[in-house]
Amino acid sequence: MSVPAPDVPPPRSFARNLVPTLAFVLLAGIVGPIFLVVGLSLPADDPNAAWLLPVGIAITVVDVLVAVMVAHHRTDRQRRTWELRTRGRRARGRVLSFEQTNVRINDQPQVVIRLLIEGDDIAPFEAQARTVVRDVHVPLLHTGVLPVLIDPETDAWEIDWEAAQVVSPTALAGSAEPERPAAERLAELDDLLRRDLVSREEYDAARARILEDL
Repeated sequence: MSVPAPDVPPPRSFARNLVPTLAFVLLAGIVGPIFLVVGLSLPADDPNAAWLLPVGIAITVVDVLVAVMVAHHRTDRQRRTWELRTRGRRARGRVLSFEQTNVRINDQPQVVIRLLIEGDDIAPFEAQARTVVRDVHVPLLHTGVLPVLIDPETDAWEIDWEAAQVVSPTALAGSAEPERPAAERLAELDDLLRRDLVSREEYDAARARILEDL
């Protein structure tokens, strides 16, 4: 069954991703634009202009190319996520293995996860991804099963961490994230059921666990 998610905002355009990315990259590599401006302002016969201008152009071109690549990757990732959340189908990902790579990106661990993805009208298949997982979500990998959104036409998939942390709240008991009020968790659980991101059985089990904590 497709996931109805009318509240999912559309992905940002390439231009909207490029502008802030380009500004950040140029600021980080500002020596290139500085050399370029200084080189253009010097007289043509100034010996410094002979190296400042070409070096400034080269660094600035590299900055722009890096910004374009990053913006393209970000736009493509946002588009895939939007397509999964608007047209994807709910499935289960059985955790076969996972290991940390000892790499942290934005102070969050990068993890290699191997799943067996299965669901209604979906032929089971194994998938592996190297992805960044929030520290607070790492305990969810120990639950053994994670909710997954999948495009049955392309087999593109992603773990639905939002649904996972509601369905398996006990896995987060030792995390640094403060426990949310029961009313908020119940409302979020109702929303997940409405959007068909959890099954009725998962909903009933999660609701019972939340009520037991009252």
